[in-house]
Amino acid sequence: MSNAVAKICAELGVEICKPNEHQAVPGKTTAKATLERIYRDHGEGHLILVLRTITETENAYIRMDAFILHAISDLIAAHPEWSNTGLRWLEVFDKIDLAEMQAHAKFNRNVVSQRSAIATMLYQELSRAFEEDTGPQTPEEGGMPIDNDLLYGTRAIANYLELPVQKCRDLINLAGIPTFTMPGSTTRCARKSSLNATWQKYEQAAQPRAVAG
Repeated sequence: MSNAVAKICAELGVEICKPNEHQAVPGKTTAKATLERIYRDHGEGHLILVLRTITETENAYIRMDAFILHAISDLIAAHPEWSNTGLRWLEVFDKIDLAEMQAHAKFNRNVVSQRSAIATMLYQELSRAFEEDTGPQTPEEGGMPIDNDLLYGTRAIANYLELPVQKCRDLINLAGIPTFTMPGSTTRCARKSSLNATWQKYEQAAQPRAVAG
């Protein structure tokens, strides 16, 4: 690995490991060649932003493979009007579940390359966030109340239910909790009121029934 890329990784807390050492833990990657290619093609600042997009957002725990690194790089290169928004770029990625995108892309890899699939899903989420972004609003300005009913993304749903993210995904896949997707999006959403009602039904079903005397 070049000294320049090694220095960038060290400064951002990214550890390069061998394939047989990679345990899909935060901050580790085996995609050394991908990092070198991104650095060579786009430069230092671009590579730093690619890595920060993962390590400094709620996606820091994901598997940092070549597909996700290339997909993020592709979007940064194609849409500088989004990636040059500074902190806003990272805030948008806080609400995007990259692990869920990786899972969808892997499942459909025989039809579409994982890099292209992730890039397409990212484009859908980013275009919606930036093109419809009118900036933060307070309730007095006509925005939604802070304690609104919508939960956007599997992680937000898991946090609300106080469940591990993977357990939440399992429940969603089993249709154990009510979720939905927005038109043109793969990100799972839910309403707090619907989740509360579902939990109440589970609680009532678990109560012992009175035996007639």
